[in-house]
Amino acid sequence: MLSAVWAARWYLLLGLLSLLVFLAVSAPLQFVWQYAEPQLGRMPVKVNSVAGTIWDGRFQIQHRQLGVVDGEWQLSPLALLGGSLAGEVKASNDRLRLNGQWQASSSGVIEVENLDGFVDISLLNPELRRQRVTLAGELEASALQLTIDANQRQLQAVSGRLVYGGGDASFPVQRKQVNAEVPMIVGNLGMNGDKAVLDIVNTDGEALAQGFLQPDGWAGVAVRRRFIDTIGQKWPQKADVDTVIFEVSHKIL
Repeated sequence: MLSAVWAARWYLLLGLLSLLVFLAVSAPLQFVWQYAEPQLGRMPVKVNSVAGTIWDGRFQIQHRQLGVVDGEWQLSPLALLGGSLAGEVKASNDRLRLNGQWQASSSGVIEVENLDGFVDISLLNPELRRQRVTLAGELEASALQLTIDANQRQLQAVSGRLVYGGGDASFPVQRKQVNAEVPMIVGNLGMNGDKAVLDIVNTDGEALAQGFLQPDGWAGVAVRRRFIDTIGQKWPQKADVDTVIFEVSHKIL
């Protein structure tokens, strides 16, 4: 008799815990947000509104560079049972659209899977201008996978495909600013040891350039003469099409 009462006690506690978890994830997000927002401190974006629940929510944020972005997310119940957060997120405005799955572990590792979408290159121009580069057009991402250690602020793994649809560009070549029209090019993301690399090729698969990001935060790009030929410019010095004609690197993290 006593063992039955003791077992019933644990079932009652389990039921109560389940009820508390259910109430937490199904509570109106606006109600939860008014208590959570003061604890987050200064954030890189302004949160205009939230709606729905923690389980299935919608948001609108505002960023100086991105503008107003609308989004939504759904959490995975199985991941919560395993002690991590996972789900699907969507975000969009007239200059970007992103859709992918994510998972965050208690150790601070964040994984992004099957990320698809596009970005108007104009959103990247403030960063590009530091290298005296401007670019127009759209960049499309497909099957993008990322693994990030948030505690160490390091990119552990990356793969996927980027396609630039083409557009007008301006960049320095031998200390002169050149204006050109860039055709469609493709970027294949991968890892070389602990270094992330972006192999940039033309539509025939011929190498144009390679970018990299090292664990210490240094990033750079090496450009081949074939890229100069592709944009209709002439390289004054004698060099094979696969010769790297210039390189640039910069610490970004």
